[in-house]
Amino acid sequence: MDDDARRREVSRTLLAEMLPGASFHARCVHCGGEHGRLRVSGADATVSVSYVAGWAFAAAGPAAIALGLDAAPDVEPSLDRVLPGADARSWARVEAVLKADGRGLTVDPMRVLVEDASPAGVDWVARIDDDRPFTGWDVPGPAGVVLAVAARSPS
Repeated sequence: MDDDARRREVSRTLLAEMLPGASFHARCVHCGGEHGRLRVSGADATVSVSYVAGWAFAAAGPAAIALGLDAAPDVEPSLDRVLPGADARSWARVEAVLKADGRGLTVDPMRVLVEDASPAGVDWVARIDDDRPFTGWDVPGPAGVVLAVAARSPS
């Protein structure tokens, strides 16, 4: 089993523990590969997964929300090419928003505006251009990894 298949197996196992009886599948709309946004069957839920440095992370929520999870190494020198001036925390937040939005990196990460000023119980808020806001949380992770979760309720 290759590393990608192993990561997918671990993430599906985590999700199965969170959503017993559900099944999960992904199919890339561009190439048909087993990657991209995960779809849930057998549960009224939405999920998001992320992988970094030998870790698999998973989040689940009600199907009615948009949900995105991202994990990033806490030191990533190549981020400046994608999001100039960003640190790993900033990148994880932006990527979580893009995953929750559902378009991923087809949207220029520079279009995501993140603000630390936020309502109680939320770590940050973000928008893509002037669209409706996402709420976000910085989640504790293992040493060397930063995690962010973004969610948006339906309008």
